[in-house]
Amino acid sequence: MRSARGAATGSDVAETRHTALESPLRSVVMISRPIHLLTRPPGGVAPKPLPEVLLERRATIHFKPDPVPEELLQAMLELAAQAPSGYNLQPWRFIVVRDPENRQRLQKAAMNQDKIQEAPVVVIAIGMKQESQAVIEEVLREGASRGIGRADDVDATAAAAREFLATIPMEVWVNRHTMIAVTTMMLVAEAYGFDTAPMEGFDPAAVKREFNIPAEAEVVALLAIGRSREPDKAYPGRFPLSRIVFRERYGTQWNNGQHA
Repeated sequence: MRSARGAATGSDVAETRHTALESPLRSVVMISRPIHLLTRPPGGVAPKPLPEVLLERRATIHFKPDPVPEELLQAMLELAAQAPSGYNLQPWRFIVVRDPENRQRLQKAAMNQDKIQEAPVVVIAIGMKQESQAVIEEVLREGASRGIGRADDVDATAAAAREFLATIPMEVWVNRHTMIAVTTMMLVAEAYGFDTAPMEGFDPAAVKREFNIPAEAEVVALLAIGRSREPDKAYPGRFPLSRIVFRERYGTQWNNGQHA
């Protein structure tokens, strides 16, 4: 059951734990950092520096059919998986769609956007609402084994985590964290010289139906990856910091951080 505000109640969380214990996705196995990407850039491609990535990235309107090399796509996925998340629960799951017929199916569920059929890769990013809660103890125990927290505190920390999550609609929580991972993937793709187009125009129910996505999942975003077709999209401008940044409280002008 859910409260009037839409947040999960205690019984809702208990039911989630019971259901997920029976799930084949229950097992959690963590891997270590993919440091090989630092010493051996995939495809021999040295990534762009971060400031250049942030200044050059644009949402691509049309794509060339050029494929994304397997090694580079693997690197994008591995680095996106390094995104931060609350309690390290990593609620995101990615469905990599490359088959032309499958992209055509996805296109129909996403307002017939041309870029879905044009881009050689489209990633469906989903967030798992129940599975994320079900693995809390396993994630915390894994963390303790790696020196993060103490094994004796796992039960208490897990209870506190569930208490916190019960105050937030899980669709909101998984959206927040999954979009961090999607943004990470988008920036990594740019760093390796590829273009992207994040999309929010789609029918979630249709996407779920077409790609066998579990009912508990939240379809968060689509990300097309490939090479942009010329001409490059122009820089659209950004608001100055004086309009979007405040000092200490809303309404107090930033003034480059200097006190008045």
